[in-house]
Amino acid sequence: MRRELSILCIVLAILGVSCSSSHNKLLKSNDQDAKFEAAMKAYERKDYFHANQLFENLLLYSRGRETAEKATYYHGMSLMGSKDYYSAGYQFESFVKWFPYSKLAEEALFQAAYCKYLESPEYSLDQTLTKQAINNFQAYIDKYPKSERVPQANKLMDELRQKLIKKDYVNAYNYYKTSAYQAAQTSLKNFLNDYPDATEYREEAMYYIVLAGYEYAEKSIESKQKERYQNVVMDCERYNAIFNTMQDKAKKQKIEAIYKTAKEKLETIK
Repeated sequence: MRRELSILCIVLAILGVSCSSSHNKLLKSNDQDAKFEAAMKAYERKDYFHANQLFENLLLYSRGRETAEKATYYHGMSLMGSKDYYSAGYQFESFVKWFPYSKLAEEALFQAAYCKYLESPEYSLDQTLTKQAINNFQAYIDKYPKSERVPQANKLMDELRQKLIKKDYVNAYNYYKTSAYQAAQTSLKNFLNDYPDATEYREEAMYYIVLAGYEYAEKSIESKQKERYQNVVMDCERYNAIFNTMQDKAKKQKIEAIYKTAKEKLETIK
């Protein structure tokens, strides 16, 4: 058994050296057609490492050749396969620039946006790539409004927007959490204006606007308290008008208590 395993290892090692030698010879070869064929075969068997090497080499020498178009596109696809989304996105963007009338241009534009989507980090991190992905998907939809990819692009854009919404809400809420009540009020109101369709955060945002406003009024100098308690009363009334059937009794009681206290404070302020 040991002898058989040893023989197998030797055979595999020889094959590996042979394949490596063949691959290196092909990289140095001037036969661009053979190189392209080998690159496509490597891509199809998901050998992205060798495929990328061959495609990169092809693109150095095949500009203006018939294979350049497909080599550029499939280099992007191969880079995606190896999860190098940054380089893949760059390759697809280059493809759209160099081959705008290609039959593959539509798919390349979608994949360029999709690479940005795959690069987009979790909501708590910088969202520059998320915004770029949204812009790229929108550019794709604007250019190919009848494409069968449009529903997918819209779905991915919605997912990306949810990250932006969550990030902005959490940032606004954190002002309240750190007792920066004026900033909390302003940020939460801006959030509601910026995202009128963010229904999953609307009730909570309005709830913390009331709480932040009350704390802000409480800590204000006497000459500013009247106006700020009046704002609290209005925010309470607005909250109750929209969420009068809400089931969270604790929140409802909290709003009622703040409303009552704010009204009482106003009666004592001249």
